[in-house]
Amino acid sequence: CGAACSCDTAECGTCAPTTSTGGDGGAGGGTPIGCIPSEADGPVADSCGVFVSSSLGDDGNAGTKDAPFATIGAALAVAGARPVYACAEAFDEAVSITSGVSLYGGLDCANQWSYVGAATKTDLTAPADSIVLRVEPGADGTVVADFAIAARDAVADGASSIAVLVDQAEVTFEGCELVAGNGADGAEGITPSGGDLDGETGKNGSDSSPACQNSVNAGGSGGEKICAGSNVDGGIGGAGTSTSVGGSGDPGLGTDPGDLGVGEGTAGQCTGGDGGDGVRGAPGSGAAGTGQLVSAGYVGIEGEPGQGPGTPGSGGGGGGGAHECAAPNDAYAGPSGGGGGSGGCGGQAGGGGQAGGASIALAVVDGAVTLTACTLAAGNGAVGGTGSPGQPGGSGGGGGQRGAHPQTYACDGGVGGAGGRGGAGGGGLGGHSLGIAYTGTAPVTDAGTSITVGTSGPGGAGGDGGTNNQGGNGAAGTAAETLSFD
Repeated sequence: CGAACSCDTAECGTCAPTTSTGGDGGAGGGTPIGCIPSEADGPVADSCGVFVSSSLGDDGNAGTKDAPFATIGAALAVAGARPVYACAEAFDEAVSITSGVSLYGGLDCANQWSYVGAATKTDLTAPADSIVLRVEPGADGTVVADFAIAARDAVADGASSIAVLVDQAEVTFEGCELVAGNGADGAEGITPSGGDLDGETGKNGSDSSPACQNSVNAGGSGGEKICAGSNVDGGIGGAGTSTSVGGSGDPGLGTDPGDLGVGEGTAGQCTGGDGGDGVRGAPGSGAAGTGQLVSAGYVGIEGEPGQGPGTPGSGGGGGGGAHECAAPNDAYAGPSGGGGGSGGCGGQAGGGGQAGGASIALAVVDGAVTLTACTLAAGNGAVGGTGSPGQPGGSGGGGGQRGAHPQTYACDGGVGGAGGRGGAGGGGLGGHSLGIAYTGTAPVTDAGTSITVGTSGPGGAGGDGGTNNQGGNGAAGTAAETLSFD
């Protein structure tokens, strides 16, 4: 008689029409009082619904009191509109409710499934980084009573610990404990790697030995480099000549090229000038805001990536060449100058730090939730990830060496400028510690419901890419009993 009557005995010898104090169990008429463990006069009857015990059950059983299922998921799969009754013992499984059902815990399965939920709940937990209990869209009328639902500490980078998530459903929780663990710290922003960023060394000048015989000795060629379409070659070294003044080198290429080295025998700089270093990319800002609450859970805010790569360094100038060989061979060319090194390419921008994971006892996405005599507790929000400092720029190529002669000398090429470091990323948002997080309508709580929270996580530090390249720090998370994400 369980679906229609309240029974005075297990045999249902005397039945009377009843009304429901909980949800409707997915049916239209509500759960009879005799099938509500906390209100029934004695143990509920086998006819009331489906039974589950982690210690005594088997998912191949029929789901009766004498032959219960072993997992809540198996019981829900066959329950339909019937209530599901769980022993006051531990279950380790992520549970998803897809249609309206009454889920009752706190039953002593060693004592005819009598009600003990006021003192001893049914414990439900699940593997780390999973939501322990999800109530899916369309599961209106669901009632969960006398369950202690606890999420483990999150493990994966930036993962959150969420005990219960209700997604677009009408649900009542009675006498439940919802406990979230700690969120996991966000990962550091990714620093790009790879790429041939270093400049090329300039070629050496030619010697005048073993004998001064040439009328001209060509200078060493400059190091060659193209960075994102920009030519930052080093300058060619000056020629060794048979005149009174050696050949001057060429200047390097780029935004701030190295000056040419003038030929030996004239006033000025014989060695090629060094190329100027590239400029660092602009840094990113730290994360700010609340994040999002969606059907999959909480989504935090990452730090902003660096706003650009570094610029390339400029090529070094070519070294000056020597004038004529020393007597008695002063009619011939002296040694030539070394080529300038090319500039190095700029580094790529760094990534922003990942958001720290949140700790949320109850998340509600556009649902209608009522809490009666429940206890909610959140753990600690996690630290946001540090922003990446950005990829270092490539080193400038070395200057080519001068050609030589025992009595007369050319000059070395200049060193290429280093590429600028990529822009540093900003730090990620710190994790929240929330008893209730929701979008839409705030859950309804009674005077018997209590909420405690832990500490919010600090925001991640911005990437340290050197002077004028400091990413912004992420904002700290929020610790609150209730927080709207609308």
